Amino acid sequence: MFWEFLGLLGIFTLWGAFGLVPWCAALVVGRGRGALVALPLAFVAGVAGGALVPALDGSGGLAFGISLLTATTAGAAASTFAVRRAMRFQS
Repeated sequence: MFWEFLGLLGIFTLWGAFGLVPWCAALVVGRGRGALVALPLAFVAGVAGGALVPALDGSGGLAFGISLLTATTAGAAASTFAVRRAMRFQS
């Protein structure tokens, strides 16, 4: 029971980390402007995007790879949205 919980926690953390990869790119490209606002949104979007694949009845190694891809894509979309919104309100 405890090990299953740790496994799930690790998977959620991995999805969140993959969601933060585009945030890191936005941080470097945007020179930090608006990136702090996008940090929690990118992490949560990465977890939500990664959890979407198993929720749609995906199982196996290919589905896990697709879930990592969707976590990265969701993190990129959330980071882009949050940085653009923050930049619009700063100027």
